Amino acid sequence: MFKNLRKVSVAVLALILTSASYASFEKSICGEDDRVPSDMPKIGRLLGSMSDTGGCTVTMIGKTCAISAGHCSGTFGYAEFNTPPSIDGNIQHPADEDIYPVDRAKTVYEYSGIGNDWAVLRILPNQITGKYAGDVQGSYEVSFQKPDSGDIIRITGYGLDRSDPERNLAQQTHTGEITRIRGSALYHVADTMGGNSGSSIIRESDGRIVGIHTNGGCYSRGGSNSATVISENEELREAIEACLIEENQIQ
Repeated sequence: MFKNLRKVSVAVLALILTSASYASFEKSICGEDDRVPSDMPKIGRLLGSMSDTGGCTVTMIGKTCAISAGHCSGTFGYAEFNTPPSIDGNIQHPADEDIYPVDRAKTVYEYSGIGNDWAVLRILPNQITGKYAGDVQGSYEVSFQKPDSGDIIRITGYGLDRSDPERNLAQQTHTGEITRIRGSALYHVADTMGGNSGSSIIRESDGRIVGIHTNGGCYSRGGSNSATVISENEELREAIEACLIEENQIQ
C-alpha cells in the first residue's frame, strides 16, 4: 500500500544529517519576519539525538500518531514538547516528562520532491510517565478536504531566528494565505525558516491540518513557500488513516 516509502538515496541522506542542511530546505521569510513566540503543546521539536543542536517540527494527530516532513528522517529520534526559549541561540530541552522516543520501525515517509515530502510517525510512551504524547499534549484533527487558494493558514515550528537568540530554534508561529495549489503541492506566504520543516499547516477557519510545510521560496519582495497537501496525496492519506486505525487498538 505504501510503495517507495523509504526511497531516499545515500546522497540525499548525506546532505540532511545536520541541522544546517535541514535549514536549507525551507528557509524564507515573506517580506518582514512577522513570527511571534508561541506555546502550543501539540506541536514539538524533532531531534535525531538529545545532543543535536536543531532539528525539524512535528505535530501530534492522535494518541501516538504524528506528522512531519520526509526529508527530516535524520531527526526521527525524539519528539520534545513544551520547550523553553533558547539561551544564547542554543536550544533548551523541556522536562524529561515531555520528551518521547520515536518508533522508527513503525514510521513511514516519502521524500521525492515538492508535494510528495511527508512522514507519519509513531511516538512511543514517555520513558518516565509511561503516558502517550497525544494523551498528555493533545492532538489536532486532520482534514481530508482540499483547501482553497486564499484560505488563511497557521504554521508553528522551530525555525532559525538570527535576530533574537531566545527565539532561535524555539517555537514561533505566523499566519498567511494559501496562494495556489498544484496537484499535491501547496504554496503559501506564512513566514518560515530552517527548522520549520515538517510544520503542520493548520486552516484557521476550522483548526484542522490540511498540509505539511517542506520548502522555502519567499523573499523580501515576493515568492511563496511550499508544502504537501494531505487531501491530494493518496499515499499520505492512507498512511495517516492506517496509523490512526492501528492506534485505536491501544488500551
